[in-house]
Amino acid sequence: MAKQFECTMEDCDFMIRANEEGEVIHIVREHAQDKHGMSMSDKDVRKGMANA
Repeated sequence: MAKQFECTMEDCDFMIRANEEGEVIHIVREHAQDKHGMSMSDKDVRKGMANA
């Protein structure tokens, strides 16, 4: 089943939807670091994921 993640930071409309959980995790972690200077663990990303 596809997974999705939406960034919750103010004024950020980043959203990813993909069939592979690992792809979502990788892209979200890159986004958090590059755009917000934050590091997220795989566990943190999974907490924010939803089924698409």
